[in-house]
Amino acid sequence: MKKLILLSIFLFSANIIFAQFDKPVFQLGFGIVEPFKDLKGGNYYNYSSSYHYRTPFGDTTYYFIQPLIMADTNLFATRYAAKTGMQIFGAAKINFDKYSITRGVASVSYSFFNVFEPTKNGLDLAFVNYAPYQVPISYNYSFYALSFGLGFEVAPLSFTNVVSPFFNTNLTFNILGANLTRVGPYNDSTTFQMSDFRIGLNFNTGVEINFNKQWGIVVGIKYDLGNLLLKNTEVGGFQEWGRTNASINDEEGTYISNLYGARGDSYKTYTAHKKDIDWGTIYLGVNFYPNFAQTTPKKK
Repeated sequence: MKKLILLSIFLFSANIIFAQFDKPVFQLGFGIVEPFKDLKGGNYYNYSSSYHYRTPFGDTTYYFIQPLIMADTNLFATRYAAKTGMQIFGAAKINFDKYSITRGVASVSYSFFNVFEPTKNGLDLAFVNYAPYQVPISYNYSFYALSFGLGFEVAPLSFTNVVSPFFNTNLTFNILGANLTRVGPYNDSTTFQMSDFRIGLNFNTGVEINFNKQWGIVVGIKYDLGNLLLKNTEVGGFQEWGRTNASINDEEGTYISNLYGARGDSYKTYTAHKKDIDWGTIYLGVNFYPNFAQTTPKKK
């Protein structure tokens, strides 16, 4: 008898759990992302009509009619120079009540910035016997954020199964990084890459519109605070051409770099500022509602 009671309690509990988690939602979509705070600002390159170079015979300043293009010294030190980009994302939602007013959310997204910024072409310096020669060169730059989120959502009109506004907030686990590539004469290419793990938070609101019991669309806006926790600067670390595992240096500190001069220039020390990496997204997606509830046809 005792075993029968325990079995009945188990089956009753399982039935309640299934009834509460029987309305999952799967989302897939894309959006336009815009950088904010220290993620944006300025350009990753600059032009200069003069260049100060130290030779074995002393310091010399060279002047040119055609300006040189080089990486800007503020890049990675005070800002990340990201521009408008795109995002692809996926999400899964599970209801915590039979009306789906409260939900749990798991999501993944990939944001890639500077999508619409073309390659920058210009001139650089090559030194032969300490004499400068101008040579063609091009730069390309991108910033990215790979995010995994876990959160809680409220959708007060979800029970209508037609139009449902919602709001959710998510704890995010972010891999943030950047790629800077320089291509010199004779297609002599070299790349600098940086990436780090950070913990952040995002706020997401939008509207879900159902076409039928299985399909719908979602439109919304989202704001990410990408590096609330674990900010760090690799103190005394090197940011140099060819390195592929450098830190994003989003905390105060000093680092050593050869990214900002002409090819073959010497290393110098730079100061990193504390930086906030935020971005906003306007998105459109598709909702899929799998029908997990099974109905038994009535016998005639």
